[in-house]
Amino acid sequence: MKLYNANSGNTKRVRIFIAEKGIEIPRIELELGVGTRTAAFREINSLGEVPVLELDDGRIITESLAICRYLEAAYPEPPLMGRDAFEQGHIEMWSQRVFGQIFMTYGLLVRHSLSLFADVVDQVPEFAETQRKAIPEKWRWLDREMSDGRRFIAGDEFTMADVHGMTVLMIVDGIGHPIPEDCIHVNRWADTMRRRSSYAA
Repeated sequence: MKLYNANSGNTKRVRIFIAEKGIEIPRIELELGVGTRTAAFREINSLGEVPVLELDDGRIITESLAICRYLEAAYPEPPLMGRDAFEQGHIEMWSQRVFGQIFMTYGLLVRHSLSLFADVVDQVPEFAETQRKAIPEKWRWLDREMSDGRRFIAGDEFTMADVHGMTVLMIVDGIGHPIPEDCIHVNRWADTMRRRSSYAA
């Protein structure tokens, strides 16, 4: 296998997942917005997006969540997406919540404010500002949810929901707009995540 990689939130998600699984997958490094938009790369992924996982037989899987699902099935230990039906549903619920409520808020802010994405979307600076203003309350929502004392986002074990959360933390560390200081439960979780070896992946 090989992973087509660039400096994006979605590839960070896959790299964290791979590191937490303890597996080694060679990478082909591309420059975001340059190498990902060449005709040669579009032959691999017509959308010109990373990550892309190429299997040993040449088959291709794109989209970070699809890649993670493949790797979960191929390398079931440690389980990051649940062992039984309830765990799988519960972890997916929290993964979707973190992705939809927090990751996408940062993602839309980035896509509508950074020049890198100017030829990808019709940027609306006013919309970017609405996303920036929404960020603190998104974190406060998660902080209230985590006030029950759980160690991780979906409970007492590290899961895919935390992978989504760590991906957001990497964006925070890159562009700012940090977690509000009054979010004591989320900040405790964030400090723990930044100390995990996979955070450097």
